[in-house]
Amino acid sequence: MDRSLIPDLVNEFIAESFPSAHRESLRCIDIGDGFAVARWTYDDSELRPGGYISGPRLFGVADMAFWISTFTVDGLEPMTVTPGMSIRCLRPARHGNVIARADIDSVGRRRIVATVRVWIEGDEDRLVAVAQGTYARP
Repeated sequence: MDRSLIPDLVNEFIAESFPSAHRESLRCIDIGDGFAVARWTYDDSELRPGGYISGPRLFGVADMAFWISTFTVDGLEPMTVTPGMSIRCLRPARHGNVIARADIDSVGRRRIVATVRVWIEGDEDRLVAVAQGTYARP
């Protein structure tokens, strides 16, 4: 892994290369060998009826963590794309920042596979979703 990859550098790169994700308060909060952690800052104006954080929001945070994790393999590469990703929602997500940690399971010549755990900040042992996906390498 490129030792210069730190959350501030990654967030700067995201702001420049994917400004809509940056505007949606998606941030890298940790990155290391074969993993990355992303956070969506809670905003009650974006909740579904009943005060729930939506499935698409959970998926977006999971996908962001996965994309950031690919930087540990290929560097800051904007063109890595998701050919497939699935998510399983385990319980309702409410009242807090959403955290997603992507751990790379395998790296091939053309593909990177990872598993992503998603929870509400401060409650890491109570997952709200689990995702697995494949990214195509540039």
